[in-house]
Amino acid sequence: MKLRPEDQEFRNPKVFYPDPKAIDLDRVLTILFLLLRCEGERVGTRGRPRAEFEKVAAHLESLAKMEGVSGLDSPEHRRIAQRWLETDIFDLVNRGRPTEAIASLRPLHIEAHKIRVAKHCRDYNHADALYAMLEYGERQALLDLRRYLERGRDPSTRKYDGTTPLDLETLTVLKLVEDLPDTHRTGEKEIKHPPICRGQARVLCDDVQRLLAYQDVVPRPVMIDYLKTLFGLHLGLFTMRVGRQLSGWIRDRKAHPTCRECPVSGAHEDPFASCPYRFTMTVDMGGDYRTRMAQMAQEDAAAEYDRLVDLVRALFTFNQLLRYAKSERLKDDPLEVPSLLSDPPDGFEADFKATLKRLLADNGDDEELTPEVRAILDAGLPAFDTFIEVVTHVRQKHHLVYLVQMMDKLFQKNGVFGVLAQGRSASNPRRWHLGGRMLEVMVQLAVLRGEDAEGGKRFRTEPVLIDDFLVWMERRYGFVIAPGTTPTARRPVTLDEHRAFRDNVRALKDRLREIGFYDDLSDAYNAQTVRPRYTLLAEEAR
Repeated sequence: MKLRPEDQEFRNPKVFYPDPKAIDLDRVLTILFLLLRCEGERVGTRGRPRAEFEKVAAHLESLAKMEGVSGLDSPEHRRIAQRWLETDIFDLVNRGRPTEAIASLRPLHIEAHKIRVAKHCRDYNHADALYAMLEYGERQALLDLRRYLERGRDPSTRKYDGTTPLDLETLTVLKLVEDLPDTHRTGEKEIKHPPICRGQARVLCDDVQRLLAYQDVVPRPVMIDYLKTLFGLHLGLFTMRVGRQLSGWIRDRKAHPTCRECPVSGAHEDPFASCPYRFTMTVDMGGDYRTRMAQMAQEDAAAEYDRLVDLVRALFTFNQLLRYAKSERLKDDPLEVPSLLSDPPDGFEADFKATLKRLLADNGDDEELTPEVRAILDAGLPAFDTFIEVVTHVRQKHHLVYLVQMMDKLFQKNGVFGVLAQGRSASNPRRWHLGGRMLEVMVQLAVLRGEDAEGGKRFRTEPVLIDDFLVWMERRYGFVIAPGTTPTARRPVTLDEHRAFRDNVRALKDRLREIGFYDDLSDAYNAQTVRPRYTLLAEEAR
């Protein structure tokens, strides 16, 4: 069935920034760093590379001639250095194949975007979504992040300042871009609209500030991996929450009063306590996908992915309401347009009746209509609802394919930094499962205690009781490892499920012990603690 572009509009920055695609988080960070460098302004070279080099050898030649670089005279040393650049410094597409090419430098410094090939380094507007969350969530987190990423660069010379201690990889990135010109800013704001869910943005900002408390003790590459993990996780949770939020507004025919004055804050002990759209996910910590616990985690994952169709329908609905409001010179604000459904203005129904009539005429009336579309048309729904159902039916399969790919990438499925696992057989579907490095990130955040201070936040580390750690993860991220304590997770637990949860907590303890965060020196309750890897007495956010 043929639809006009305006009928099937999906991505709308007022509601949902990302364009659902199978993205690479390294490339998302590269573009995010560009936005941070330009303070969210549009740049003149956003669509083309600042410096396009087809071979790593060209960079090696440049590096060998730079001041302070030595030891690249012999062919053997050059070969070793080239392999190191290919594996640790550059992000390559089609790695190891005849079509291998450079996408960009690895996002180790805010200047990494200067060497990138735009056609290979695409973020599909995910960086826009993250920048909006940082900009409108808690701007201090954005400033702290930019200050950290700029470390080592002298703003007057655009070169390494010679005093800031940097790891070899980050120093190499700075050396490779030091003679390239600065990015040209047009002065036009690129990120104009706040995220539809401010609460998730604030929790992300708080997590970023918590991570940056470790900036002097954690190596830069490790910190970048931590940040990449957080950004992917929060953008995935944001997508799931927005699906519930927009669907709820459409169902109620108005924005929820709590969303208008969002009370969510990352500094709260239970951030989403007042959120009407909070949710939980049962997480399996074991390695056997055939257990009862794994089955519960599979059921929760399947339910969340099934909900993506609600997001598709909600976005189609909001885009049409916003289009109508703009055409009628009404307030085209996502918080206001749901009220058009409860109190439609004169001509609202007639406008969409005309749209449906035009749609049928474009498709030869009844000749090209499927039985499903005919059933929707004959269901007796109002013209607006009929139009949305038709568009959703025609386009949802296309968008769901890419939304699933996007969510898998954001949650880093089957990766050590992931929250999803899936096997190749039909008997091993997706299930919520924390990878080892993701669990490490969770612990690094959980052992921090913060307080407001002049010019930022101060953080200190202290051990956390294992039970408190479980409650913290459930309240903050919705990860249920033991029987739930949040309202959305409170349901009767059978004896079989109780046994599964008990084994799940035991598996968590084993995983924590393996990565060095947990020692149960006795059976005493107060001796079973998650302990910090680094000791911070009072780290001030910078």
